[in-house]
Amino acid sequence: MAAAWDEIRRLAADFQRAQFAEVAHRLSERNCIEIVTKLIAEKQLEVVHTLDGKEYITPAQISREIRDELHVSGGRVNIVDLQQVINVDLQHIENRANDIIKSDKTIQLVLGQLINESYLDQLAEEINDKLQETGQVTISELCKAYDLPGDFLIQALSRRLGRIIHGQLDQENRGVIFTEAFVSRHRARIRGLFTAITRPTSVSNLITRYGFQEHLLYSVLEELVNTGRLKGTVVGGRQDKAVFVPDIYARTQSNWVDSFFKQNGYLEFDALYRLGIPDPAGYIKKRYKSTQLLFLRAACVGQEIVDQVEASVEEAISSGNWIDVATLLPSSLSVEDVGILLQQVMRSLNKNSSGLVFCDTIVVSEKFLSSCADLFSDMMQQKAEKEMKNSPVNLITEEDLKQAHGLENSYANKKDKKDERRKKATEGSGSVRGGGGGNAREIKIKKTKKKGRKDADSDDEAQAASTGLNKQPEFPFMSQDEIEDVLKTHMQDCPEELITELAEHLIRPLTKTYQEVVRSVFTSSTSSSGANRRQTMKDLQEEFSNLYNNIRLFEKGIKHFTEEAQTNLAKHLLKTVCTDITNLIFNFLASDSMMTTENYSTITSEVRTKILGKLPEDTKGPLTKVHSSLNGKSVEDFLSCLDSAVDICGIMVKKGDKKKERQVLFQHRQALIEQLRVTEDPALVLHLTSVLLFQFSTHCMLHAPGRLVPQIINFLNGKIPEEQHSLLVKYQGLVVKQLVSQTKKTEQGDSDTTDDLKEEEGADTVQKELQEITASIKDLVLRPRKPSVTEE
Repeated sequence: MAAAWDEIRRLAADFQRAQFAEVAHRLSERNCIEIVTKLIAEKQLEVVHTLDGKEYITPAQISREIRDELHVSGGRVNIVDLQQVINVDLQHIENRANDIIKSDKTIQLVLGQLINESYLDQLAEEINDKLQETGQVTISELCKAYDLPGDFLIQALSRRLGRIIHGQLDQENRGVIFTEAFVSRHRARIRGLFTAITRPTSVSNLITRYGFQEHLLYSVLEELVNTGRLKGTVVGGRQDKAVFVPDIYARTQSNWVDSFFKQNGYLEFDALYRLGIPDPAGYIKKRYKSTQLLFLRAACVGQEIVDQVEASVEEAISSGNWIDVATLLPSSLSVEDVGILLQQVMRSLNKNSSGLVFCDTIVVSEKFLSSCADLFSDMMQQKAEKEMKNSPVNLITEEDLKQAHGLENSYANKKDKKDERRKKATEGSGSVRGGGGGNAREIKIKKTKKKGRKDADSDDEAQAASTGLNKQPEFPFMSQDEIEDVLKTHMQDCPEELITELAEHLIRPLTKTYQEVVRSVFTSSTSSSGANRRQTMKDLQEEFSNLYNNIRLFEKGIKHFTEEAQTNLAKHLLKTVCTDITNLIFNFLASDSMMTTENYSTITSEVRTKILGKLPEDTKGPLTKVHSSLNGKSVEDFLSCLDSAVDICGIMVKKGDKKKERQVLFQHRQALIEQLRVTEDPALVLHLTSVLLFQFSTHCMLHAPGRLVPQIINFLNGKIPEEQHSLLVKYQGLVVKQLVSQTKKTEQGDSDTTDDLKEEEGADTVQKELQEITASIKDLVLRPRKPSVTEE
């Protein structure tokens, strides 16, 4: 024993000496770091650097410190806070925290926080204390108070219900926890409140007023109603419109609805609203499941009313009358509802029952409509006959012709009056329309003013004018107001609204029928009085052939003049005789479409354009070319277009032979001579004499205006004896002087100046000389003739 103690003492002394002895070899801090780093690299040592780099810590130590800090914090600690305490990188803390969660099921990681079961038990105790005080707590409030997610709280608290928390979770709304005492208190309040209700009451108003928990109230109320503790029903489900209807009110309500429906055969939705039924249509369908009802917009009606209306409508249709269904139905039904009911009735009637609905509530039979239309039959016939009698122009109305004539006059009035007077004074005036045989035309000459005809027709202007003319219907029968007046006279018992709609319905068929009546009257009138209304085909071809041959003969005469004179003569021929033959064709073709006028010479360019719009395409093209060629300068082009159009229109042209031409020349000459015999107008005498001398010398007809008389006289130089030509030139000078003096006198009016007196004396002298020479000028043609220079 003593030896052992001695040994101990010796070792203690050696240890003391070792402690106080100086170290001969010591490792530096750098060497230590390198050694540790080497060990870590070879995975012989597992340590973690601290954030300041001065210490190493093992993972096990980190886990111990995390557990210690969790315990110190009361079972809930944030991982970010652990970083500051343990002084290592956050990644190492998260890794060790995940290892702890995996190994220990009592610890959870929630929103970056470690929470253990002891904290949750403590939390449940706090919530239980609050629950016992208030009777209920909501998960949403707990989420805000403890900064935890709702699902986590519901899961954690559900496991502690009945153990730590003395309450229950609402099964309908899992966001509320309440106690049995709270439920019992609310059940008693709900039972008492709803037992006292005697009329329909909105559940949402009771919740707001008495502060009930909504889901709890609906659950308790449904339970009390199902068990029979409360006598009533909840209408509308769990919605804002839910209404509690007590049985006593429902019985009274049902009795009133049954009684009203039995007596009247219909139910208004507004009346059920006033009774407190929020869904009238659903209520009616539920209560009268086996009853056949017709639901309208604001009411529903029984089958008796539908049958009554159907029978009345069918009787009105079969008797050819009309009926206002609104008079058969309750006045409380709106016009829209009556219309819906009426449409249903009309669909259910037999297909043979024909009737129309007017004013939404009135049924009118087809027989009644026909009788209304028959009231206008005599009026149509009389009006059509009157129009045919008073208006010789159909479709091409007098207004069309007046409008076209107005366009021409307005164009002519725009010319400079001085230029027009100067032309008349120097050129003379008048127009010659040639004709042959029985259709020869008389030459018409005016002294100071030629007929206002456009120098050139613009197709664009004509098209624009005709467009405006074609917009209105050609045969208007009656306006709607006039139709209403006739209906009011014959049907005084009809309401004004029905009269208006009947007139609106009838105006189109009446107008259409009127077109047929006019066509019938037109056809009958043309067939009975064809000589007055329309030429026969034979007469047309005869007149067409005469005009056509005259144009050919006039064209020969034109070729004797210079190029400039030929152009002027061709334009004049196109505007006169060529226009006449064109109008003759247009008037003939237009008569087939009820478009004709007795005097085709009144047809203007605008009217021809309107006729073109009515013709078929195969005829329209060639006639359009003929119409356009009238504005040209070549008679040959016109005749070429005319030949193409004649072939399509089926008009036979009798082209003249030599014998026929001689006969036409003779008749034309005789017509001019007869006119020359009776006229005393110097200008007309000069014009006729010049034309006749031209025909004598060339054996060709000439159709020339008065302004080209100087060119004719100039042409006759060398063709007639010199003394005759000199006499013509002298007579021409006197005619020009007379026209100039007449023009000046017209401009200045009556005055007594010396110059005017001298001019008047000069005019008298000219007049005397003209009277003296006129007989000699006429004798150049009328006396027995000597052969002219050309004839010799």
